[in-house]
Amino acid sequence: MAMLMLASTGAAASAADTAGAGQPDPNAAPSTRPAAGPEVRSIAAAGSRPVSGKNPVAAPSTKKDAAGFQRVVSQKKVQLKNTVTDADGDKSTLTFEVWTADTAGKPVTKVKLNDTTYGVIVSPYVASGSLVTVDVPPGKLSLHQNYVFHTSAFDGSLYETSWSPWAPFRVEPPVDLTLPAPDYTAPDPSALDNPPSGLQTKPLGAGAALAAKTKPAAEQCSAKDDDGRQVCFGKQLTKDEAPKKVAAKMAAASDEIAGIPWCNTDFPSILSTRQAQCDVRSVPVVIRTDGVPDAIAYFMFVRTLQLDGANSFTEHLLIEPAQQIPLDFAEIDLNLGKHFCQGSCKPIQPDASAWKGKNWWVPGEMHSAEITTPYTWDASGVNTQELFKPDVQIDGAILPSDGKIRPFMTGYQWSLDYRGDTSELDQIRCDTKDVDKDVTPGCVFVNSAPTYEFNAKKFPQAAAHGWLIQTYNPTHPGSETERKPLYYMGDKDQNNRSRGRICPTGWAAENGDASALTDVADELNCDEFAFASSYNSGGMSSTEGGLNPALVPGKTTPTGDACLGTFAKKVGTTMHLFSLDGTDPTFKEVCGRSAISGKENQESMGGHFSAFMKDMRLRDKDAYWLDTRMTPGITCHNGGGTPVICKLTAQ
Repeated sequence: MAMLMLASTGAAASAADTAGAGQPDPNAAPSTRPAAGPEVRSIAAAGSRPVSGKNPVAAPSTKKDAAGFQRVVSQKKVQLKNTVTDADGDKSTLTFEVWTADTAGKPVTKVKLNDTTYGVIVSPYVASGSLVTVDVPPGKLSLHQNYVFHTSAFDGSLYETSWSPWAPFRVEPPVDLTLPAPDYTAPDPSALDNPPSGLQTKPLGAGAALAAKTKPAAEQCSAKDDDGRQVCFGKQLTKDEAPKKVAAKMAAASDEIAGIPWCNTDFPSILSTRQAQCDVRSVPVVIRTDGVPDAIAYFMFVRTLQLDGANSFTEHLLIEPAQQIPLDFAEIDLNLGKHFCQGSCKPIQPDASAWKGKNWWVPGEMHSAEITTPYTWDASGVNTQELFKPDVQIDGAILPSDGKIRPFMTGYQWSLDYRGDTSELDQIRCDTKDVDKDVTPGCVFVNSAPTYEFNAKKFPQAAAHGWLIQTYNPTHPGSETERKPLYYMGDKDQNNRSRGRICPTGWAAENGDASALTDVADELNCDEFAFASSYNSGGMSSTEGGLNPALVPGKTTPTGDACLGTFAKKVGTTMHLFSLDGTDPTFKEVCGRSAISGKENQESMGGHFSAFMKDMRLRDKDAYWLDTRMTPGITCHNGGGTPVICKLTAQ
């Protein structure tokens, strides 16, 4: 079938008096095209002529588009309907004539619906007042093409004098995604290549309780001396708050820190992957008298944490001035005060000789100083899990240049100066739990959600289904943009229950199309999204802990009947994902199910998701994102609304 798109929208207009060149006059009297039989003129004045109804409709349909075209949502069975009456009570037929139309609803080309002389559908004789319904033969109408139809009545002797009003319609499944051809050689993406993120995303139900609770960010100051003087580490600054010299210094820096390619001092930020974190801060050191600043020096503090061992991890601290130390200071000495951790976590405090670069500064200096601190934890247990929040205090001896007093002593504790909702992004979970039969101990930043990436090039049917539900349904499962994470659910029995409710046996075979299969060994599968192995699954009831149970009105057990249904089908040489024939989704459904290739459904997850779980140490209720790696570009016919008619590209 030709895939023609609407060129524009506008109010549907009445038909033109003439059609395209070589076409019959669409409004000529029905008797000029006597498909139902010849008119008996000798009795033309003796009886009443039958009349078509004034409201012909195309079906199945529940709504019209902005231009007034009825949206027919069935590809398999398009029906045309109108009433017929005869004042004499005679039985009558209805003749149904279909034309292509322009965007204003004016007829253009007559459609030949069958091999009869006139190419129209003539109904059987029906009683006066009946609603007549005819089925358009399959393959006669194209998707997304504008059509109009009208009817004429015939009672065996007389035709009505004019056709019924035109009824504009379009065969338009609410979902039609054109998919790219699969590339079965495309390699699976790896979550180990996830870019860093500053978004703090906790596991489902995780509270704020930590072994050591954090406090709101505040200045950290020494006591005042007898003259009312004190020194403070101020709260960290944003890039916009920092002086221009500081911002320029930060923008010029590009060298990676501690071997982390994306960690540098370009701007204050906290970024994390599941295995590494880089926290960059712009911190002022201020001398005040009675609250009025006498001198300010700006420093960059950078702390990295790398989870690089089975029973250990490493902190790297870098300190450098963001501008030359002002003459108001005689000297600024910074050193490690102490480290903090919880449970079996033990920091191995380095001594002063471990510094790389001198850790004191005098006016005019801008050198860097670095120091590394290892941490260990007890990984000897079986099936254990601990939460750690490593912390460090930097001690400062600040000497004013006036020389009147001894150095001020104060400290800067890392956990007391978080900015924004990031105070638990550095929380580390270490465990010895079984991960897909792999009991290697390890750690992750538990509040840094990893991203699972579909191999969209290899499995476009599964990726397209995920893209559709993630983009258009209100739950947006796995969308980082919408802040709607997926939460892993590890109970296999619940997984089976959820899947059975959404995808009962035989559903895919009953609703799918064999053209979606990749080879003779392939079978149609029901693809559920959100995944049955997630708390987001539509098949998981709220009493079972489910977040989005798929319920039909009056029922309490989730069912796939409440999901948006689609199926994959090849049209010509191109695969499409269509909404289920005859359905008109609301796009308010909380889930989706799709009849697609079993190979694509199973292999798009399978070992790929197992590797993701292992690499990211995913545990029950852990949050993660889904990148479908599908994009429509600017191809969507609907402009961002519904219906959803797009041509997708795999990344």
